[in-house]
Amino acid sequence: MSASVIADAHEGAATDHGAVAPWDPTQPHAALAADVRWWAGSPVSFGLFGRLALDQVAYREVAAAVDASGRFKQNFTNRGIRSYLWGPLLLFGDDVDRRATADRLKQMHGAVRGRGKGAFADVRYSALKPDLWKWVAVSSQNIFYAGYIATFGDDFTDNERQVVYSTLRYMSEFGLPSEASQTPETFAEAAAYYEDVASTKLADNEFLQWANRQFDMLPVPTLFGPRWLHALVTPLWRLVTPVFARPVRVCSEGASHPRMRELLGVTWTRRRQREYRFYLAMLRFMHHRLPKVLTLEPLAYNRYRYERLRTLYGGAQLETFAPPS
Repeated sequence: MSASVIADAHEGAATDHGAVAPWDPTQPHAALAADVRWWAGSPVSFGLFGRLALDQVAYREVAAAVDASGRFKQNFTNRGIRSYLWGPLLLFGDDVDRRATADRLKQMHGAVRGRGKGAFADVRYSALKPDLWKWVAVSSQNIFYAGYIATFGDDFTDNERQVVYSTLRYMSEFGLPSEASQTPETFAEAAAYYEDVASTKLADNEFLQWANRQFDMLPVPTLFGPRWLHALVTPLWRLVTPVFARPVRVCSEGASHPRMRELLGVTWTRRRQREYRFYLAMLRFMHHRLPKVLTLEPLAYNRYRYERLRTLYGGAQLETFAPPS
């Protein structure tokens, strides 16, 4: 990774975490940490690996909970957009907004408890159960971690992988009071935790297979705009969705855990590997060569511009008000 490409990234400071941010210029590997941070602000990088979220619903209690809500079946695309929009507020809002968003997210999940329906009628679930909260948190972080490592990390040392993991964990750690809900501190511990869950908890279920199919035939989103507009764009939407779904499927399958490939019946061929490498090359180019205004979602870009201006203004200031010696 070229340091010159990311030298203009965020020069951070301490936040409400009570510690110096990994991307602070005084920290080791600050440039790498900054690059990871802006990776988390890119809707393209998230979108291409977003299918890794299927890991969550291979955990039967999570599948029972989201199936019972019915919101995915109402409109799979709307539900996905709503989930995505939590991210920028949690990752790039100011400290007050981030804390308020995290508290609201926990409060709303308090209502997610009960017994499953249909094929999940034997399952009781609670979103605030520490082990479920931990799994959703770690698997959510993994969307960004696995995507970044797949795209840039072929030759990363363990230390560099730790920087990637620590940066993402620092940005998104909003655990419950229970220590059992906290995400692992190191990428090695996170990998071991993933392996344990994959071997003991992840299994096939009806909702997992249904959700897997939905990625290839997403309904028109209806969160924005009038009904007549939804009807107008439907033919074009149905035409282009399979085209855009292909890179998402290939990138997510390429970065997925072997257990998930097994559950979803993925056959990984040399041809698919070449296609995967092509998408990763395009993603590397977009992330490091295109202007941030084209690669970051609006709230992340707002944060990027603010921090650049803050650095510019601060750079003209004196180091001390003491009289010259």
